[in-house]
Amino acid sequence: MRGIGYAVVKHLPLSSDLDEAYERADAWFSSPLSDGVHLLRVTLRQDLGVEVSPGFDETRAQMLSTLDSARDDLAHLLAAEGARTSDPAA
Repeated sequence: MRGIGYAVVKHLPLSSDLDEAYERADAWFSSPLSDGVHLLRVTLRQDLGVEVSPGFDETRAQMLSTLDSARDDLAHLLAAEGARTSDPAA
C-alpha cells in the first residue's frame, strides 16, 4: 500500500464533501506529517552524532506512537469515505 499522505491527496477530488476532504488534508500535512519529518531529521542528526539529545529514545517512541495513531485514524476515515462513495444507496 502506498503512503497515507498519497491516499489523502488521491481522495481529494473523489470526496463527496470537498471542504471536509481539504480540511483533513490540511490537518494531516500540517501536523502529523511535519512531526514525522522532524523526527526523521532529529534521528539522522542523532545517528550522525551532530546533535545528541539525552531523552531522544523516549521522545522518538512518543512521536512514533502519535504518528501511528494519526495514520490509523486517517486510514479509517478514508476507508469509510470510500465505502460511502462506492455505495450507490448512500
